[in-house]
Amino acid sequence: MTTPLFDAKAHFSEYVIMAENGDTVEITKHGKTTAVIIGLKEYEELKQNYRPSFVDKVNEWKRKTGGLTHEEYEDFSNTLARNKESYSTKEALF
Repeated sequence: MTTPLFDAKAHFSEYVIMAENGDTVEITKHGKTTAVIIGLKEYEELKQNYRPSFVDKVNEWKRKTGGLTHEEYEDFSNTLARNKESYSTKEALF
């Protein structure tokens, strides 16, 4: 089911009951879906099956450590450039 935000405000209790019964309620704002009401069972399944992406893991690492220092970044960039030069040859390797 899809409902505009102003309607969701007026009928929130009903939509929560619908979600508890397995329905999904999409809430729209200016014609675009911006939120979803789902039941706890569906939410728990989503949490259990969630696997963070590589970008999520990198962002988590950056939050925890502050990321690379300028010197570490320069060293990393130089190493990548050297590796690219080493492995990009005009002749076939095999």
